Amino acid sequence: MNELEALVQLAATPHLGAIKIRLLLQHFGSALDALNGDLAEIAQFPGFGEKIIGSLRQSRTSDFGRREVELASRYQVNLIPYTSPDYPKSLLEIHDRPVLLYVKGQIKESDRQSIAVIGTRQMSVYGGEMAEKFSQDLAAAGLTVVSGLARGIDTAAHLGALRKGRTLAVIGSGLGDIYPAENSALAKAIVDQGRGALISEFPMMTPPDRQNFPQRNRIVSGMTMGTVLIEAPQKSGAMITMEKALSQQKKLFALPGRADSENFKGNHYLIKKGLAQLVESGRDVIESYTNLFHHPDPKSRVAVARPYLEKEEEQFLRLLPAQELSFDEIAGLTQLPIMKLNVLLMSLMLKKVIKEFPGKIYKKLE
Repeated sequence: MNELEALVQLAATPHLGAIKIRLLLQHFGSALDALNGDLAEIAQFPGFGEKIIGSLRQSRTSDFGRREVELASRYQVNLIPYTSPDYPKSLLEIHDRPVLLYVKGQIKESDRQSIAVIGTRQMSVYGGEMAEKFSQDLAAAGLTVVSGLARGIDTAAHLGALRKGRTLAVIGSGLGDIYPAENSALAKAIVDQGRGALISEFPMMTPPDRQNFPQRNRIVSGMTMGTVLIEAPQKSGAMITMEKALSQQKKLFALPGRADSENFKGNHYLIKKGLAQLVESGRDVIESYTNLFHHPDPKSRVAVARPYLEKEEEQFLRLLPAQELSFDEIAGLTQLPIMKLNVLLMSLMLKKVIKEFPGKIYKKLE
C-alpha cells in the first residue's frame, strides 16, 4: 500500500472524519504510519472511542484503498489530498475541510474567485430564470459558479454558467454514481467542454444518501467568496448551506421573491435579519467585490457624505484601529458573538465605511 492508498483507506474509515484524520497525520507524519499506528496509543487521543479503534483495526486488513485508486483511474478521476498544491486554496481556510477530494475535470487557480449559486429543488419558473441569469452574468464577469448539481436551482445555475464561463459541481455521491441520473449529461458537458469540474469527497461508488448532502454543502460554500440564495424555504438544504457560509465568514446574498411564497421564506428571513445582502442581479453581487474588478485612481476621489450609522455601529467603529485587521483579530478585539459580528461587518460594508479584502481582511475607511 502506498501513501495515497493509505489516505484513501483512512478517508473511508467509518466514524473517523476529516478532523480526526488530520490529527492522526500530524501525530504520525504520514497516512501509512497513521493507518498502522499503535492502536493503544491512538485510543488515548481525545474523541477516539471504541467505534473508531474498531474501524481502524478493520481498515488495516482491507484493500479498499488500492481498489479505489484503480477505480478512480479508470473513470479518469484525480485524487487530490489536502496537502497537494492542486487542492483548492479556499477550502484550506475551513476547519473541517475534506482530507481528500475526488475531481473529474480541472480546478484552476482562477476558480478561487467563485460564487455559489444555490436554492431549492422545487423551483418556481421565476427562480429558474433568475438562477440562470445570475449565473450567466457572474460567469461572464470571470467568476466561477459553484453549485451542487441537484435538480432545480442547482441545475439552472450550472446551465447558466456554462453559457459564459466556468462552473464547479460538488456532488453528494461518488463520481462513479452521478445523482440525479438526469443530470449525467450536464455533468459530462461540464467536463467535456473544459469549463469546470465535478467534485466529491465520497468514494467512487457511494450512492446518494440523505446525510451526504448537508456534509457536501460545507464544500459548496467553503470553495467560494460568497453564496447567492436564489429561492428556498426557511427549512431546506439550501439554508443549511447558507448557515455553513455564515460560519465560514463568507458573504451571503439573497434574491427577494413573493411575500406569500413559502419558497422564498428563507431568502426573506436572511434579508430581514441582516445576514444576507438583498440582490436583484448578478451585477449587484459583482459590485460587492469592487476590489477585484475596479482599481480607481486615488487622485480622482471626491468627498462623499458619511452614511447614517446606528449607535451600535458607531461604537463598533470606534473600537477599530486604522490598520487592516483579520476577522479573528476583530473578534478578539470586540469580544462580540460571531453572528453579531458578521451582521455588523456586513452592514458597515454595505454602508461603505468598512472595506473587505481577500482573505477576510477588513479596514475602516476614513
